[in-house]
Amino acid sequence: MNSRTSFHQSGVGLIEAMVALLILTVGLIPVLAVVSSSNNLSALIRNNLIAANLAQESVEVVRGLRDENWFSGQSFDNGLIGTWRVQWNTSWTNPPQQVGTNPSLKFDSATGLYGYSAGADTQFKRTVTVSLVGTCNCEMKIVGEVTWPERGRNRVIKAESHLFNWK
Repeated sequence: MNSRTSFHQSGVGLIEAMVALLILTVGLIPVLAVVSSSNNLSALIRNNLIAANLAQESVEVVRGLRDENWFSGQSFDNGLIGTWRVQWNTSWTNPPQQVGTNPSLKFDSATGLYGYSAGADTQFKRTVTVSLVGTCNCEMKIVGEVTWPERGRNRVIKAESHLFNWK
């Protein structure tokens, strides 16, 4: 009888180990799936945030150029109508570039700034389009647009603002 009991007990131990392994596997797979999808979601959110800030920055650059026009006695839309490539330090002494080719922005890790001259290439491309609204020559529409590839699709974020000739 003793030999039978030990034989049955060793089989029970094997079955218990298999059940424990099954429970562990079933419990870990969803956890790993959540971790993987949260990493993907994190990258998606990071790219959207960067793109939104780059689009808004292009609108602010045009606002600064409009202000420079006023300070120098020019009309508020002087030299602004069209589609441009701009970076954070664009001014009339470092003017915007008309879009012919649209290279990727570079990220300078030393300064933390995006631009076209220094740093490593990124996936982001940016343009800003300035147009007059209506016939009064008193309102400009500015649309900053950032594009980048993500998961086989081209993503786009736009920021829009309207500037008025209130001066």
